[in-house]
Amino acid sequence: MKGGVIPFRGSGSDALRYLESDRARADEYYLEAGTALAEFTAVDAEGRVVGELGLTAEEYRQWVDWINPLTGESMGRPRLRGEGGRGSPRFMEMVVNVPKSL
Repeated sequence: MKGGVIPFRGSGSDALRYLESDRARADEYYLEAGTALAEFTAVDAEGRVVGELGLTAEEYRQWVDWINPLTGESMGRPRLRGEGGRGSPRFMEMVVNVPKSL
């Protein structure tokens, strides 16, 4: 088995362009027959689910730009690229390759 984690450091708009590069439109990745495929779940310190929802492409873009999908509030400010630094990762893409029998 192979896999890996790739940090993404671009903006929300960059994230949509990244997804569109592999598909005709980002909406096709997130929406299938009007059903959201990107899911957001928030848990508390004890691991209880306190909120969950399906994200549209626009809501996903805002999440990458550190806007809480449940409240619409900012979740802080990401560090920008600077001298000697690459900036805050916005999300981590995980690649997993496993046998079909799994």
